Amino acid sequence: MNHRKIEFAEELKKKMKVHHFSQISISDICEEMKCSRQSFYYYFKTLNDCLTTHVKDTIKNSIREDFLISDVFNFIDKHDEFIKNCDEDPISKAIFWDSLYSHIKKGLDAVFSKNIVEYLTLYIDQKSTLITFYVAGLLEQARLYLYARSAIEKDKLIKYCKSIMGSAETTKDIIARFNR
Repeated sequence: MNHRKIEFAEELKKKMKVHHFSQISISDICEEMKCSRQSFYYYFKTLNDCLTTHVKDTIKNSIREDFLISDVFNFIDKHDEFIKNCDEDPISKAIFWDSLYSHIKKGLDAVFSKNIVEYLTLYIDQKSTLITFYVAGLLEQARLYLYARSAIEKDKLIKYCKSIMGSAETTKDIIARFNR
């Protein structure tokens, strides 16, 4: 991401520590950065676009498909304050969790496509149903970890999520049921 784009995103992130996302304006950010609104619009169409770009880039740089489950929990450890700030406002909450959902869904689809030949035989809606089931479980555990960290150990949650996802054989069994 361009250096100036990063500065805008970082300023937005800093503002979100003090204000809800819906209370922040492009003018607030530009005023703090001592630049014109035109500079902001060169990179982003809206404030939502700025947050979306920042969240997607942060997620993409932090969560790899080969370590999908553990990286999600490590991401929460590293960005917990920002995630909680996003959760305080409905718009930023939706942007954050939708971006995380999409990234995990793409990653899991790639993992299944590479490792489970039978997965490739499914129709698109069947793939989506299967992936959504796994991603929903992982995100529920991620939210639990974010807000109840003192009550639950990360390693136990990671093991639990891996057991939810099961082995390739478990997934093959589910796929076989789809194909009946």
